Amino acid sequence: MRKKMVLVATASLLAACQTPPDIQQLQNEKAGLQNQLVQANSQITQLKADEANLQRELAERDRVIGVLNSEKNSRVVTSTQLRGQVRQFVQQQVDALKSFLLEGNLLDYIGGELVARTAVDEQPLLVVDLANTVPKDGSLTSVGGYFIRAGSLRVKVMRKVEDNLVVVWESQTLAINDAGLQKVGFSVSVGVQQGDVVAYYLSDPGMVGFDTGTGNSRYIKEDVSFGKAIRQSSLLGEQQRRAYSLGVYGLLDTQ
Repeated sequence: MRKKMVLVATASLLAACQTPPDIQQLQNEKAGLQNQLVQANSQITQLKADEANLQRELAERDRVIGVLNSEKNSRVVTSTQLRGQVRQFVQQQVDALKSFLLEGNLLDYIGGELVARTAVDEQPLLVVDLANTVPKDGSLTSVGGYFIRAGSLRVKVMRKVEDNLVVVWESQTLAINDAGLQKVGFSVSVGVQQGDVVAYYLSDPGMVGFDTGTGNSRYIKEDVSFGKAIRQSSLLGEQQRRAYSLGVYGLLDTQ
């Protein structure tokens, strides 16, 4: 019996001696985890600070970009407005100069004499003036005529290609608002070459007169649009030798 009691006491003592090392290990692990937690919290705090700095830098960059875009847009608008104003001013000066030259009879003239004539057409015609071809390179700015009544017309520039006449330019429909000597400017000037032929589509019959035997204007009964060609031999009126009171004004090379 005594021997059993000694064994029990010994076992209890051994058990008591083994417990403290387990508690110490747990405490060490706990301390290690706490250190890791502190380090992690410190890293999180630093990352949040870095994120805040980056957000501020991004906001500042966006602000600067916005300012630059506003300045750029302002410069673009100002530049566009300035270019538009300059173009408008130059166009006004050009138009004023063309009007001055036209009204002052200072432009070169290509066409028939602008006088009253007795014969008139009874249907719309395309009149091709072969007697007054363009003598030199240059540009045309306007049309003139001695008209019997108001109406409308279109001016065309035709270029010779073998026996063909090709329409290389045509004006917008030009309104003739009154009878007598009238001059109307083109919306834009047109460049011409020596030898080009001027034609007139008279959509209103009887608006301009002609004489026979003094010119070389031919005609056809249908219009010829831009880019189209007709054979010169297909033109009518060769024997009539018509002269119309029509012509164009422009600036031709002096050499």
